[in-house]
Formats: sequence, structure tokens, C-alpha cells
Amino acid sequence: MRIKIRKRIIISFLLTILSTVLFAIIIRNENLLILLSVLIISFLFFYKITDYIADFKSVKNYSKIDIIFLVIFFILLFIPISNIDKSEKSTNENRNLSKKTTLFKNKNLNLNFGQEFNNYFNDRFTFRNNLIKLNIILNCTINQNYCSNRRVTYYKKENLLYREGYYGLPEITKDKEEILAYFAKNLNEFQKYCNKKNIKLYLLVVPRQAEFFDYKLKDTQLNKPDQAEEILNYLYKNTKTIIIYPKQEMLEANKETPVYFKTDHHWTKKGAYVGYCALIKKIQKDFFDVPLLKEDSLIKYYDNRVSEHWNKSFNNGQSFKHLGLPTKYARKILDTPYLYYKNPNKEKLQTDVKLAPILKIGYIKKQDNQFYYPDGANRKIMIIGNSFAANLVEFLPYSFKYTVRYYDNYRHMKFSIYKDAIET
Repeated sequence: MRIKIRKRIIISFLLTILSTVLFAIIIRNENLLILLSVLIISFLFFYKITDYIADFKSVKNYSKIDIIFLVIFFILLFIPISNIDKSEKSTNENRNLSKKTTLFKNKNLNLNFGQEFNNYFNDRFTFRNNLIKLNIILNCTINQNYCSNRRVTYYKKENLLYREGYYGLPEITKDKEEILAYFAKNLNEFQKYCNKKNIKLYLLVVPRQAEFFDYKLKDTQLNKPDQAEEILNYLYKNTKTIIIYPKQEMLEANKETPVYFKTDHHWTKKGAYVGYCALIKKIQKDFFDVPLLKEDSLIKYYDNRVSEHWNKSFNNGQSFKHLGLPTKYARKILDTPYLYYKNPNKEKLQTDVKLAPILKIGYIKKQDNQFYYPDGANRKIMIIGNSFAANLVEFLPYSFKYTVRYYDNYRHMKFSIYKDAIET
């Protein structure tokens, strides 16, 4: 027997109210006109559904299984919107997600609403990250030579590396002069102050990872010439800062053991040691009493895993993590022994000293590392750098009595941030 029209209207109305409330909760859209549109569309939709279900028994004589199937089908349609991602940025893809849009903008109809909402939904629907991971696994399984996502590239020779965009270097191609001028301006401010206070300033530039592969990269973006050369040439001409760029030394060391991890974008302990040696040798020209930590004074050992910090535990590598592969793939990729060091004098190194103030850099307010080593030169060195300096800390504090390190991964490098710390 067909459901009476009055009952269908009541049921449709109740379902309409329910769908409107759910929509408001999920989208959190306060625009009354949009809610009204949803209200009308939902009413028509549910009225038709209840009418269609009524026909199962009275007209088409469908079985209960067909009804159950239809109900399950419509329930499944709501799964993609059951847990909309509210994040502003995708960590795995290293990009900002599309923002929520509105049907009306500035009191006018938004003609791009359909496309904008589609982009928003495609970036945030439930289980999206799981599908991306599945897609990467299938691509890497089918194509054994090469696969990638927006952030990481994977090669058959078992190298995982961040796309150059992660380092921010492609920004040099747009607003080039403005960006280079900004780098030079900050350096010159530091240099001017250091000259006044009789402080030596050194800039250690780490060569990019792609320079140390012995085969041609398939990724055309990564196969471009080293853009660091352009930055360095500009700084040589427009600043008077002492610049250390240990590319040749690292290329030579790479013949013996890797200077970069395969599954992480940081340099290895060997790469960091080569950079440390290049820096100290330059410092010794100004301060002959600064000792160089000899490599043969360290205990060497090898491990296939990654440790990108001077005191951090071992892991599979950040590049591996961001590619989204299951952990079981690590056994295949982590097949390279990396050189590590143990310092017999580590117990002498004090890491709980307070030599400089805590600074707020970017959105992080902390002091990374402060060290005292009694056998080092009676001098104080301050390191300002990103995560690459974390491996440099493995060696540098043993050359000075006082070492301070500030973590700056946001390219601020503004003199005003560090002035008080330098004067302490």
C-alpha cells in the first residue's frame, strides 16, 4: 500500500531538516541563502526518494533486499563527507589545500562556486590520504624505475629525494632580483655590526643533494643546473662576507662514502664533517688557536638507518616518510651503510649550560643547543642555521669552549632577531 501523501511530506520534511543540520555542521556555512538552497533541494530529493520507496511494494513489487540495497547505496554516498579534512596544508603533498567557498561573494552570485567547491571537496573528502597512499604504492609497484608524488621523487637506484621546491630554490626564478637583494641586505646588516664589534662572520652554504648522484636524473626539474651557484655569485659581488661552499670537498668524500642520505634530504655525518672541516680551516686563518677535531680521533661505525640530528635516534628518513610507502619498503631501500662517529670525549661536553637568551624565531620560541667544552679554544661561536646545522653540531662544539646554536628554518636571518643574543 502506498504511503499517504501527508506521511511522505512529513518524512521528507524531517529528513530535509536533518540533512540541513548535518550540512551546516560539516560545512559550517552561515550564509542563509545557501542554507535555503539546500533546504529546497533536500526537500525535493527526499520527497522523491520516499515516493520511490513506496513504489517498491505497491507498483514494482520489489523485494526487501532491493530496498536494503538502495538504502545502503545512499548511505555510502554520505561517507566522503563524513569527516571533511579541516587542515590548511597537506604535509605529505607540501601544499595548501583549497579553501571553503561560498555561493555568494560581495553580495553577488559566485559564478565559480561549482569549480571552487569541487576543488575544496576533492582536497578534503574522507579517506583521501589513504587513496593517495594506495595510488603511490601501485605506481611504485608497477613502475619499478621511477615514481613520485608532489613532494618526493623515488628512483630505481633506491634514492628518495625531495623535489627542489621543498628547499625553496625555485623562488629564485621569480622576483629574482628582489629575493637576492633581500639575502644580501640581511648579510650586510650582520656584516656591518660584526665589523664594529670585531666579530668574524662566516657563511657556510651546503650544496644541494642532487649534485651527488652519479647518473642523470629523470626529473627535469631536479636535472637543472645548481641554482646555488647563481645565489653565491650574487653574494660574492654584493657582500663582503666570507663564504664557504664545500662542494668539491664533498664530491671527493662521496667517492668513499655517501655524503647524503638516500631516504632523507639531510647530509650524512660524513657530509657534515666535511663541511665542518672546510669551515674550521677558514676560521683558522683568522684564529689559529681553534683546533680541528681530527677524524681519526673518533670511533667509526656504520648503520643503514638515518640519523639527521646530532643526538636524535635512528629512523627511516623524512623523504621515505613523506613518500607515503609502508614501512616494509624500508627493508629494500635502506641498503646503504652510512658512516657514523662516536666521540670518546663526549662526556666532557656540557649540554645544559645557559650562554644566550631564548629567542622567538618564526613561530618557534626555544633555544636549540648551548654547549661548553673545556678543551676547546677559549672563544664563543654562534651558529644560526636550519636542520643541516644539527649534524654540524656533532663536531663544532669540540673546537670552542662556548657554542650557541639557534635554529632558523624560515630564512629570516635578520640581524635584529639575534642582536641581543650576540651581545650576551
